[in-house]
Amino acid sequence: MVEIFEVGPCENAYQMGFLIGQRFSNLIRSRLARDLILQNQLLQFAGTPESRSFIEAISENNRNKFPRYWDELLGTAAGCGVPVLEIILINFRKEILPFISKTEISSNVDTADDCSDVLVVNDSMAIAAHNEDANAALVGHTYVIKCELSNGLSFMAYTYAGELPSCAFGFNSNGLVNYKE
Repeated sequence: MVEIFEVGPCENAYQMGFLIGQRFSNLIRSRLARDLILQNQLLQFAGTPESRSFIEAISENNRNKFPRYWDELLGTAAGCGVPVLEIILINFRKEILPFISKTEISSNVDTADDCSDVLVVNDSMAIAAHNEDANAALVGHTYVIKCELSNGLSFMAYTYAGELPSCAFGFNSNGLVNYKE
């Protein structure tokens, strides 16, 4: 059973991330330790001299363009007590993996990270069916965030441990659905 965590209203995005990180600290730490893509590819890449400018650029760009999401990311890292770099790497893995040389990718690491989903919507119902048939590190490392923002809007999002609540699918109080796999 996936746990639902209600958070908010929060003073700011950092506080929201901190509370989520704190609540799911054990789950986030477990996911990071078991995630072979993070351990065998992303962290190794991040340790190379040539990756530093790339990671700095992607971080600066996101910090400048999406400051609230960036603050939430920092809050999540602080709340669960893990290095910010690890949270950055799992949140930007799809942006980083194409820059890792294929010779650096271990053949025993599953790089597929998309799940299977079916969405059915009509005038009287909306159903989202989802399974975790991708990265094995995600199995058992998910939760649902139900959040009320300080401006009165709210959202609910299925979330992979350590990632921002927009990483999978969700919806907000205006009826907007976010679907991202």
